[in-house]
Amino acid sequence: MRSTFIVFTFLLLTVVSCKKNDQPETVPADGKDTYYSIKLFAKDQWEVYRGMPFGIQKVVYANGKADTTYTDAFKMDWGTVLKTFFESDISDKKYLGRYDFTTFYDDATETRNFYYEAKDDDLYTRKLQISAADYNKPVQSIYIETAKRTKWTYRTQRLFYMPRKIISIQEFEQSKSGPGKEIRIEYRFM
Repeated sequence: MRSTFIVFTFLLLTVVSCKKNDQPETVPADGKDTYYSIKLFAKDQWEVYRGMPFGIQKVVYANGKADTTYTDAFKMDWGTVLKTFFESDISDKKYLGRYDFTTFYDDATETRNFYYEAKDDDLYTRKLQISAADYNKPVQSIYIETAKRTKWTYRTQRLFYMPRKIISIQEFEQSKSGPGKEIRIEYRFM
């Protein structure tokens, strides 16, 4: 009898622990825990890596050509880079309820992903995806899409940050009065 109980318990635990949950978990976007602050994350990264002597390769892709320069973390124009990311921050209370929030686990990258998508086309930040090793582990990457329409232009951005690896800023601009523009700037940590 005891051996039957042990076998049954073992089989039950095996089945329960092997159960996969590939379905994304949708969380209502009106809770205070569903909005992520790019500004606070940047502040944390600044505190963690401040003073580190990173070499940085800056590659600018424009008009089909690449231009590469080398600098270091002490000489880099962080204000311009951070401003671009700060403009996409959705942590202000005025954005509550204006984004759909989904979280899912990606088996291939072994990351927990937190995904925000704008409900309204007039919002500047359209998509925000944070990939972390797990709920309490460090952020692996951040991906952001922005868009802004004016009377004469339509400008979109794709922003990507992978700690201690790369910062990528892509900008696309379509104009009613002329040809579009595309530029990509990558800061690669060495």
